Amino acid sequence: MNRRQFLTSAGLGLAASSLAPAQQVGDTIRFNHPQLEGTAHRVVWGRNGAVATADQHASLAGLRMLMNGGNAIDAIVAAAAALNVVEPYMSGMGGFGGFMLIYLAAENKVVGLDLMGKSPSAARLDMFTEAACDQGYLAPIVPGALKGWAAALDRYGTKSLGDCFEPAIELAERGFVVSQYDELSIRGMASKIGAFPTSARVFLPHGRPPRMGEVIKQKDLARSFRRVALHGADDFYKGELASEITGFFQRNGGILLKSDFENFDVRWREPITTDFQGHKIYAMPPGSCGLTMFQILNIMEGFGLDKMDLYSTEFAHRWLEAAKLALTDDDRYNSGKEDAGVPVERLISKAYAAEQRKKIDPRKVAAFHGTPLSTVGTTSLAAADRWGNAVAFTQSLVSGFGSGVIAGDTGIFLNNGHRYGFVLSPSDHVNLLEPGKHAKGVMTPALVMKGDKLVMAVGAAGGYTIPQTVGQVITKVLGYGMNIQHAIASPRMLINRSGGRAPIPTDSQSYLEVGFPANVFDELRAMGHNLVAPGNAGGVQGIYVDPETGSLAGGADPRRDGHALTW
Repeated sequence: MNRRQFLTSAGLGLAASSLAPAQQVGDTIRFNHPQLEGTAHRVVWGRNGAVATADQHASLAGLRMLMNGGNAIDAIVAAAAALNVVEPYMSGMGGFGGFMLIYLAAENKVVGLDLMGKSPSAARLDMFTEAACDQGYLAPIVPGALKGWAAALDRYGTKSLGDCFEPAIELAERGFVVSQYDELSIRGMASKIGAFPTSARVFLPHGRPPRMGEVIKQKDLARSFRRVALHGADDFYKGELASEITGFFQRNGGILLKSDFENFDVRWREPITTDFQGHKIYAMPPGSCGLTMFQILNIMEGFGLDKMDLYSTEFAHRWLEAAKLALTDDDRYNSGKEDAGVPVERLISKAYAAEQRKKIDPRKVAAFHGTPLSTVGTTSLAAADRWGNAVAFTQSLVSGFGSGVIAGDTGIFLNNGHRYGFVLSPSDHVNLLEPGKHAKGVMTPALVMKGDKLVMAVGAAGGYTIPQTVGQVITKVLGYGMNIQHAIASPRMLINRSGGRAPIPTDSQSYLEVGFPANVFDELRAMGHNLVAPGNAGGVQGIYVDPETGSLAGGADPRRDGHALTW
């Protein structure tokens, strides 16, 4: 790629007037030149701390903790809680969970926290249709998010839940101003929200979606945050709040029981690792898509990144084919169930990558399977502090606004974890819906180390695009020398996938974002790729640590309201 093509693909040297109006695609907003949109589009640097989230208010909530003497764990919990308020369609206390990777600088150690919720004990296959999994009173599984926030804070934080919830409570009580992204996201889910009176009265207060510039207040949610701050997470899982939530769902035909909440706990788990471009990458074990991302990176590294132009037909073709192979294995093996028996060591080995690499024809596509990607409700965030600790965290409601149901007067949206967490068929599928089982999540937060030094904390939203987008950002930083913001904002290539399953059929859809040279589109089509207009490209947030100075850089995705703040 020559300099002019590079500048064009990066959105540089282009007049602002050339930008087309925003469009909603899935749960993301697509701009013709995404690098020039969003609340932050340049890398930000700091010395004492950094927080990168999908909303400026959440990043500020995390930064408040850091500036008040807190560490990265305090910051991530404060930011996660604030996102419950200002990005309510993506995550929250009622979310089905997520995955958190924590780097502890004093111990030079990475630990993993699995927040994924469990299917209700009364769940039976014959109760569910795809529609019932998607929205309504049967859709939720036991929420894991809040239990994870509290567990991380209790073990490694320095602040109380009350301290960390203070910014969220302020935002809920006083209200937050609706952005363009908020307006389009709520409008896109208006029919879902409108089906449930408890949800409609908060987010469709005038019988319509709020417009940009209006203010949304969530006083019921603020009260729930105050209750948890006062009584602890046990109030949500064992106390009056648990009774209120489960009772409401049971009165409306749901199957969540208070005993399901009482018996739930999160899991501290050993991360998995792989070597890539002279660095060690950490991700969560099966249940997450960490092993899926590792497979893609291992296959691509063997082709020799130094021999390929990042925006070439050669690179795009090989990446898309590698993703298909990895995603096929994901469907075959991956599950959050403890007894799934996933052959992790073989799947993420360099030897297996070499076998997979041989299956990629350099001149044509393989016959794999897939359908268009559904909308999702997920968010990712990262934080680092002055002592060298860092966190990469991804949490989710699953689809936009989860089940669509606010639990009575609590202000809390419950997830639709049955939608992506399990599958309904075939009967021998590794992730078939069973009662009392941990859900699978496609979330793939990652930490990157160089020797004993932290280099990156990064993660993404975007359903099954997540292992692809996180892997591409890591590749662009480590293999092509981009800064964290440029790596996040620059054009992506993705294989499009369906809802709760991961097959890749012959009508598979792929897309390249605007910025790739025109000949790449033509050449990929000639090779057999079914290219369609760009859709959900996810939302990546990340932090980079300068290896020589220790300075912190934050990057945030302009495809959403991403905003990184440093101190």
